[in-house]
Amino acid sequence: MIYHYCDRAFAAGQKVVGVIDWAHRFGNMQQHTGEHIFTGLAHNIYGADNVGFHLSDNTVTLDLNIELSEEQVRRIERTANLVIAKDFPVKAYYPDEATLAATDYRSKKEIDGAIRLVEIEGVDICACCAPHVNTTGQVGMLKVISFGKYKGGTRVYILCGLRALDDYNHKMSLLAQSYQKLNCPEENLPDRIAGIMEENKQLKYRISQIKGDILMNQIAGYPSDLSDVTIFTEDLDAKTMRDGVNALVEKHDGLCAIFSGNDEDGYNFVIGSSTRDCKAIATGLRELLGAKGGGSNQMAQGSVDATRSAIERTL
Repeated sequence: MIYHYCDRAFAAGQKVVGVIDWAHRFGNMQQHTGEHIFTGLAHNIYGADNVGFHLSDNTVTLDLNIELSEEQVRRIERTANLVIAKDFPVKAYYPDEATLAATDYRSKKEIDGAIRLVEIEGVDICACCAPHVNTTGQVGMLKVISFGKYKGGTRVYILCGLRALDDYNHKMSLLAQSYQKLNCPEENLPDRIAGIMEENKQLKYRISQIKGDILMNQIAGYPSDLSDVTIFTEDLDAKTMRDGVNALVEKHDGLCAIFSGNDEDGYNFVIGSSTRDCKAIATGLRELLGAKGGGSNQMAQGSVDATRSAIERTL
């Protein structure tokens, strides 16, 4: 049953004209036919069954029931594009009962009533009610966008035809912007990015060292007769905080704590003591301020979404 949604009522017998959004319809036909080609080949070559399928304006998602390697996925992709280039007919028909019973076709579920088969000879034959292109050549091209393990099988994302071209142009634009900003040839981009990441890693390590030295100098300046010491600071990593608390515990016999963060985003904390039960204190922070984390009697760590004044009152 077909419904036509109109902007106003019309009288019985009145002549009306309906128009299909052909660009959108044809794009869907390219994607759906491409899915038939890909999953048909996956079934023929590797015995994979298609157990899931979703078509949107952005991508085609298909789920196969076996794990495929990158080499296998790329083999299917390349073979699919050879099928497209050969421009095979795509036939859709309702076979009679005898023909249907003698036909080996794919279907994700049991179907009641008449069964419509979509066939690409030598490639795929599948029960399907959707519109498809007339020949495989009209798919244009098929590109695997990404794939990965999913529920014991493989989830594959593909694009076909003009949508694949649009995706390619978008990614090439991003790539061109990247190597222009990094001032390097396109083929050197991976090495350039790896170099920047390594430089960033070394800089972060050096910054962490400097922050650690500043913290230790700060701790060295506290009088040794202080019992409890709590430091509030920003942007310290967990190791630096633990090292700082260990240094505090060596000099001070009460509760020693470092809170790193701010009132807006919350704080990470490390607490330690040679005389106090840090595990119990962490439990108190959890019960009173909703903190997360835990530890031992000697040291505990975690995070808390609270202001500095609230933390100080609670301690």
